[in-house]
Amino acid sequence: MRRVLKQLNDVVGVKGSLAITWDGMVVASHLGRNLEEEFVAAMASAALHSMRRALAPHALHTFNRLTLVASHGKLVLADAGPAYLVVVMDRNVEVGPVQIEIESAAMRIRQLGEIRI
Repeated sequence: MRRVLKQLNDVVGVKGSLAITWDGMVVASHLGRNLEEEFVAAMASAALHSMRRALAPHALHTFNRLTLVASHGKLVLADAGPAYLVVVMDRNVEVGPVQIEIESAAMRIRQLGEIRI
């Protein structure tokens, strides 16, 4: 899984990536020097929980991708089967062209199968 994350980090504008469980447990990570694993995982987990709470009243229990845009960067969360792929990007990078790489990485993580922690 770390190999998948490392390949994703080679994409221009990607600062780091990690795979987490829905409750924020880090499965694998490959983050840049300025990113703290626990902080990124906690922020991603909070976003996942908020999205699930917002979708539940409408009988929508899953989603494929969530993109958060902030003044210092972008955070993309993608459903990767047994985990969620979290990608931290520069704020000036266009998400569109990178989406193909993110979906490809999520698919490869999905194909790895069950995660045991």
